Parts: sequence; C-alpha cells; structure tokens
Amino acid sequence: MMLAQSLKAIPVPTAEIALVSLVLFIGTFVTALLGLRPLRGFVREREAMYEKVLRGNLLLDIQPRSVTVLNAILVALLGAAGYLATDSLLGMGLLGFLGVFLPAVMLKLLRQRRLDKLEGQLVNGIQTLASGVRAGLNLVQSMELVARDGPIPLRQEFAHLLREYEYGVPLEEAMSNAANRIGSGDYRLLFSALHTHRERGGDLGDTLDRIAESIREIQRLENRVKTLTAQGRATARWLGAMPAIVLAIIYFLVNAQDVQNLFIDDLGKLILLGIIVLNVLGFLWIRKIMAIDI
Repeated sequence: MMLAQSLKAIPVPTAEIALVSLVLFIGTFVTALLGLRPLRGFVREREAMYEKVLRGNLLLDIQPRSVTVLNAILVALLGAAGYLATDSLLGMGLLGFLGVFLPAVMLKLLRQRRLDKLEGQLVNGIQTLASGVRAGLNLVQSMELVARDGPIPLRQEFAHLLREYEYGVPLEEAMSNAANRIGSGDYRLLFSALHTHRERGGDLGDTLDRIAESIREIQRLENRVKTLTAQGRATARWLGAMPAIVLAIIYFLVNAQDVQNLFIDDLGKLILLGIIVLNVLGFLWIRKIMAIDI
C-alpha cells in the first residue's frame, strides 16, 4: 500500500513525454512528406491512363479525377472488409492493394472488348466504303455513310474522325489520330493505305477490296492462333484462381482456423506471401508463352 502511494507521488516527467511526442510527430510528418511526391506521381500516371482509355479509346466523357476518387473509396472499403474478414493487417493490405489496381484492370478489359468489336466490324465497314465509292461518292462521303449506318462502335469512331475533319483537321491527320486512338494494326493498315491512295491516286474501290481481303486473312490467322492457344490461356486463368478457390473451400468446409492462421501467424504470412508471388509468376509466365504475335 505504501509502495503504491509512493509511486503515485513520483512526478510525471512531462518534459520527456512532450519531447517524445514531438519526435514522433516530426517523424510522421517527414514520412508523409517523403511519400507524398511518389504518391502524387502515381496518381498523375493513373489519371493520364484513365484519360487515354476513357476519352481516347472508349470515347466517354468521364473526368479522370472522378475515377481516382472512386478508386480511393474502393481501396478503403476493400481494406476494411479485409480487416474484418481476417482480423489482421495483412488481409487489409492485400485487399487494399487489390483495390488499387482493380479499376485499371476493368478499363483494360473494357478497352479490349471494344477493340475486338471494332476489329470484327472493320471488314464490313471497308465494304461499305467501297460500295459508296462505286456509287459515285468520294472518300469523305463514304465515311459519312459508315458513320451514319454502321454498327456501334464502328460508327462512333468514324463519326469522331469526321468531326475532327469538320473542325479543320486535315483528313490524313484525322485518320492518323483515329489509328493511334484505336490502337489496332488493322485500322493502321486501312488508314495508311487510304493516305497513300490520296497521295498517288488510283482505283479507290479496288484498293479497298484488296485491303478488306488482306485484313480478312490476317484475322483468320489470328483466330487460328487463339484457337490453338485457348487451352494454355485457360490454364493460366485457372492457375490464377485456384489458390483463392482452395482457401475458400478449406475455410468454409474443412477448418476455418487454419486459414485464419495464414493471416495472423508470422509463418502463415510468409507462406501466404510465397503462394501469391509464385502464383503471379506462373500466371505471367504462361501468358507470356501464349502471347504469339503474327
């Protein structure tokens, strides 16, 4: 009792506490400043990518900053969900890290889906151009025909090209901008051939027929390659999804405590990190093997 009273009587070193608090505050402030510049650079790179994909490839009038704000909210929600599900900072960090790159992956999938549609509609669009030329229309009028009657998204791209031309951009430059915006070798071939024809002349209808036949043959070979590599690409997808599926089966059907130990125990965290690294490397390796450029 006397010992407790004597301990209470000891004065609290307020000066030392204030010094420690000041050092911690300065350390936190300096760390935040050092990480602020890389964070700003990362955000600028992401917003430039959002600008290119949303307004360039997808032709959507969406502000990149809006996507950045939504991405930050998504990271916070996924991080909270990971912490509540695993009761560990590792689970929060993993899901938060997933949320950082999820919008980029979704935009890439949307861009690829639109590109596949554009390439599938190109041959019919070239045939429409050739029909318009043979009917007595010039190249711009034939493009207007595609922009009016063509399927989406082909007519959107031609309408955007013609809008640039109407605003004073030379047709050759507008076609070059369209080729760079779409990002397809087939469209670059078409617009390069049209540019060459405008410089040297010739039968435009016959030129368009030859371009359509060449692109049709290229697409046939690409589809053949996709068919031959379909099994390998399916293997890569299953390889990427299998660890999560196995963990879910063990958690819900076998022993949930063992799965929780992977996120709580230090050895479990190392094992989980090794699984993730090896799984990503295997997925990228198979994708690299299956990526055949013809």
